[in-house]
Amino acid sequence: MNNTDLDIVNYLDLKFPWFQKGIKTVVPSGDISLRQFIKTVKNPKSKMKEAFLDIQEAAKRGDLKLKDELKQANLFFTTPSVQLNYRNYDSIDYFLPFAVLEYDKMEYGEELRDYVFSKFKSCIFAFLSPSKTGCKFIFLLEKCPESVEEYKQYYFGIAYHLDKFKGFDPSNERCVLPLFNSWDADAKFRDDAIGSSLRGYKINAVNYCMNDVEIKGEHTEKEKKDCEGLVCNLIKRIYDNGHNQVLSASFIGGGLAAYYGIEDLWYSLEECIRANDYLSKGTSGYLKTANQLFIKGTNFPTPIKKD
Repeated sequence: MNNTDLDIVNYLDLKFPWFQKGIKTVVPSGDISLRQFIKTVKNPKSKMKEAFLDIQEAAKRGDLKLKDELKQANLFFTTPSVQLNYRNYDSIDYFLPFAVLEYDKMEYGEELRDYVFSKFKSCIFAFLSPSKTGCKFIFLLEKCPESVEEYKQYYFGIAYHLDKFKGFDPSNERCVLPLFNSWDADAKFRDDAIGSSLRGYKINAVNYCMNDVEIKGEHTEKEKKDCEGLVCNLIKRIYDNGHNQVLSASFIGGGLAAYYGIEDLWYSLEECIRANDYLSKGTSGYLKTANQLFIKGTNFPTPIKKD
């Protein structure tokens, strides 16, 4: 199948991959339709509800490490924007007419969920995050993108109207990022959405590579291990001046991820930041900074330096 075969009119029946066993999983466990995904969010099984309550309690206590551990252990995630057999850009079979946008670490999630859903007829599904501290949206696009760049045009076209609200997370410009299941009995969905034709671009985005670097786009296990080791060592050695060092390590990580096509390098960086004692006094702020610089770094693909 390719995206020209998709019946966008019946978008609720379109299927995309789902994954289990944590965020580092890269091979799908199967496919799930949008209709099925909506059902799991609005009315999950009893065992899953218990897991969501534990996640919400950890979030209330501010125990972000436990919250993430519970998410990894109990939830599954999906990639609604793409059909693939391995979770990286090179393995995308075709694009689906869906874009995921979300907010995190915010108040009044229910109000924002309902406002965005009512304002945008292209919003198919609006629901709260597992911890209830954010909200997530699946938008319908006017057509299936033909490339990563075209997907980003559609994504930023919608994001331009949403990033005015505090807590907007731009990470989903990367179409292979996970969208976790959640529990929101009051989630909103429509079966008559109008596909968004909005197009945009990332502010301060760079369309060229520094020094005209030719992107390798694939990696060996050794190259992946070396990149993870470099980035994590840059974080592990931090014992003061954390902000500037996080900036540098994250920008480098983004460049390595883009050059070698290591989609999950961000998660290694995030894990190391969470584990650093010095950074623990402001983990959420450091992660936000790291995410911004990692994304910027992907505009400058860079190979690891050989000694």
